[in-house]
Amino acid sequence: MNAYVTLTLLFGLFAFVHSLTAADFFKQRAETMFGIRGARYRLLYTLLSFPSALPFVAFWFVTRGKTPVLFHVTGFTAILVLLAKFVGAAILVASLLQTGIGEFLGLRPERRRLVTTGLYARVRHPMYLGAIVFIWASPELRYLDALLYTLATLYFAFGIYIEERRLLASFGPEYESYRSRVPAILPRFK
Repeated sequence: MNAYVTLTLLFGLFAFVHSLTAADFFKQRAETMFGIRGARYRLLYTLLSFPSALPFVAFWFVTRGKTPVLFHVTGFTAILVLLAKFVGAAILVASLLQTGIGEFLGLRPERRRLVTTGLYARVRHPMYLGAIVFIWASPELRYLDALLYTLATLYFAFGIYIEERRLLASFGPEYESYRSRVPAILPRFK
């Protein structure tokens, strides 16, 4: 099996497990069967997410160097690309801090609130924006990288779709109003 198919299958397996364990029906089943809910479930979900990503990450890391280079930048351009990577990481970290990293990881109980200030006043999903900028801002892009980053970006788009539905169900008209004012992922600067 070639590297592109293998990576796609491994990423697909991760996406399936990750999505399944994030689904409301699965959370309800875990609560019914094991009594795990709220922050305890979120912590378990987080702890399982990292190892479930290891197969595709390890395969990509070991195999990427064996695939052709799509593009490679050097000098000042590479510095600009690395600066963009840093900005992506900063957006990701800042949005996690703003919403509560302890809640995100399941270390603290989740406070049900709609965050609309700070980064969330510019885009509804700054974590996804930061992650997308971070992965794509690479001075060297190989074909296997492009495949992985495309799969991840598509999965982020799916995550945005699911998250939008949950937020609309939880916050109703308040979220609808916020959604009408603030773009999903590409900020507007006025």
